[in-house]
Amino acid sequence: MSNRKIWKWGLVTLVFLLFWALWVCMMIANEHNSWKDWAELVFFTLGLIVSFWAFAKTVVRDTSWEITDEHLVIKLAFGKKTLIPWSKIEGFGTWNTQYQEQISVITIDIEKDISEMPTAFKRGMARLNYRFAGAIYFILEDTSGTSQEEQLKKLNRELKKHKQTTQKK
Repeated sequence: MSNRKIWKWGLVTLVFLLFWALWVCMMIANEHNSWKDWAELVFFTLGLIVSFWAFAKTVVRDTSWEITDEHLVIKLAFGKKTLIPWSKIEGFGTWNTQYQEQISVITIDIEKDISEMPTAFKRGMARLNYRFAGAIYFILEDTSGTSQEEQLKKLNRELKKHKQTTQKK
């Protein structure tokens, strides 16, 4: 990972901090505080919290996935996780957009996986992902400094290991 991402989130955090500080000064100086003023303060405070979180995650170089004995765990925004059993994974591929490189997780029975999703919105998004990219699960760009090729090698090694383990049982 380049320092570009650290600089970007550092700058975003600094800008939000400046706007937040200016808004607090304006709130203190203004004698007639309305609910709109408070709503804007809450908005800038939430923006500041999100930018601090993204900046900290980038500096710490968090991984966007982890491996357990039973699952591939894809970490989503705000601490949510998607668990995909190794027995459901067929392989891995790549999906590149203009702005981001992603690793696609190709499952054995995609239609069944889509039908098991909890909400109609998630099922619709999964169908759309499958139509455009050929997969419903993706590992986004990693902030750990590991290249996409290295991540693919590690994931394929783990998948091969788990498939051999299941064949022996």
